[in-house]
Amino acid sequence: MKRIGPLLSCAVMLAACGPQQGTDAPTDGVEVVTQRVSDEVAGISIDVPSDWRVQKDPVLFNTYGFALFDPSGPSVGGHERSPVARIALAYQVKPEQIEGLVQDLMSKYPEFNLTRTEVVVGQGLEGIAVSGLPGTDAYSLVYVADGDRVYRIGLWTEEPGLDNRARGVLASLKFERPTKTVQSLSLVPVEQAMRAEPPPEQLALNKQARAERAMLVALEGGEPQQQLEAPVSAMQTACEFGQPAGMFWQTVWDATNKFYSGYTTVYSGSYYNLRPGDPGWSAMSGNYGSWWGQNYHVRKCNTGLLNQFYANDWPAHKNANVYPAITGTVEWAGWDYYDSEGYYTLGNYVVVRNNGYRALMAHLTSVAVSAGASVGMNSIIGYAGKTGGPWDEHVHSRVAYGESRTYNGQPYGGSIVWPNKLRCVDCRANDPGDSAGNGDGQFDVKDSSGAKFYTRFYHGRWMRG
Repeated sequence: MKRIGPLLSCAVMLAACGPQQGTDAPTDGVEVVTQRVSDEVAGISIDVPSDWRVQKDPVLFNTYGFALFDPSGPSVGGHERSPVARIALAYQVKPEQIEGLVQDLMSKYPEFNLTRTEVVVGQGLEGIAVSGLPGTDAYSLVYVADGDRVYRIGLWTEEPGLDNRARGVLASLKFERPTKTVQSLSLVPVEQAMRAEPPPEQLALNKQARAERAMLVALEGGEPQQQLEAPVSAMQTACEFGQPAGMFWQTVWDATNKFYSGYTTVYSGSYYNLRPGDPGWSAMSGNYGSWWGQNYHVRKCNTGLLNQFYANDWPAHKNANVYPAITGTVEWAGWDYYDSEGYYTLGNYVVVRNNGYRALMAHLTSVAVSAGASVGMNSIIGYAGKTGGPWDEHVHSRVAYGESRTYNGQPYGGSIVWPNKLRCVDCRANDPGDSAGNGDGQFDVKDSSGAKFYTRFYHGRWMRG
């Protein structure tokens, strides 16, 4: 690709005109402190605000690079540590292939109003941006070449298209020839990482916990056989509604979750270590957002993106068993690394469909099912992790109705559903709550078959799977 000009001004360039880490300089009257992020394998460096978090690729995708996350996400209605960009070397692509890749990408999403624009990247390189792609947030993809190397840059924005922050990231990039190879990293290929089993000792515990769960399910009413009911007609036109009375919804973890047994985390502190020696607990985030900070998952009523207003993030130990929130058929299982990575922040995730409902469980260390498989209450769909971003291990879970799917099976649009009744398996009726007296772990309803359910939901409630 050729170099063009003029370059963007410092007011738009997010950090390229700012100082190195530890120094100060005014930008529009605001003092800016930056950090330099560089990768000698990708051949990329960029100066970004010092509080942005950096996540290098944990496995080998068909590109190699790193992602940037902004902790100020909630101020614009997003997820804390919300995604800004993924910047990667497309080591399998040649410059002459870019135009074909762009045309192919636009042809695969005919239902979206995609736009193609020419953009300035780095020190005057000409790139091609495709905006309006589906994902967890509005997403654009940029292809640019520097000599014989091709870079693929994903940008998340509050609204479709490239905003000032996105253009600033593009302008701030500096490219140089890599000094190390991708192969020298010895990263596990994504296809292998997606289906990795836990270590043998953990796997033995997982199998034991799954067997105990199956026994409890049999004693507590068995497994529901019916297909989920469609919502009443009034609900079908709404972009959110409460869980219908006949809908099955279950907790997604079991006693392999030892999160409260001396487990130390970066963001969590001691608050999560309230049940030492008593595995199987997790916390309800409440109807209005994520456990990691209320109102992180705020999107609803968007026809072109993944709606997650009532998503919950359940704290979970790494490699703990994860079960489907609803029974049904697997429609997606794995990592998004194909064309655009708009769902990159979900990491390894699984989508299960039953009638018009879809459940999504994300951030898994690895998956244990494939598309087309039938899964029930006792089916392990994967193992808990923190893939997709710079956060602690947890299981992101939500249910929606009437979603559409992209050409390769990723859900978007539809109506988000909030829980009114959640079936637990290994729960009990005599837990006093946390040390501050908040919440309780007792089930609220036990039907004639012996099945147990939670019906009270609020932020900080402790639950047993």
